[in-house]
Amino acid sequence: MNSKESIRSLILAQRNALSESEVASRSGVIANMIKEHPFFINAKMVALYYPLGKEVDLWKLVETNKHLALPKVIGDELHFIEVTSKTLLIKSSFGIMEPVAGSYVDHDIDLLLVPTVALDNEYYRIGFGKGYYDRFLAKIRPPHVMAVIYDFQLIDDSLHQHYDVPLDGYFIG
Repeated sequence: MNSKESIRSLILAQRNALSESEVASRSGVIANMIKEHPFFINAKMVALYYPLGKEVDLWKLVETNKHLALPKVIGDELHFIEVTSKTLLIKSSFGIMEPVAGSYVDHDIDLLLVPTVALDNEYYRIGFGKGYYDRFLAKIRPPHVMAVIYDFQLIDDSLHQHYDVPLDGYFIG
């Protein structure tokens, strides 16, 4: 069995080895898959993320007619702020693009698309180890919470802890 740290290191190395064209191609496939899924079609508010490095890029979903939100870290908590293609974003201390201002929509999210380093077969995710999404999901559980991953990010090892929160499934490409 591997530790979360070793899995995180291995998967991130694989992800960082992807070419820009491969990221764009796979991201396009996954974004189209999401747009055609009933969870997305029926959602009024979709929370996604701005890609960090070579994460799956879902930013083309901003072109849909959905209300969208991006995460913003405030203290030790994750909150979601409604955004449009014109929303001003700034780089946070973690290097992640976040909205400067806007309406908080934590309780309005119908579909939450979660960035994920690795996902096990029970839908427990390994993120970057700070616990922001786990703490958010322990307080507020949107109707549908889905990981967004490349195929190599799906793992057999189950390493979840008592504080980890399982997701509902995943979009993969």
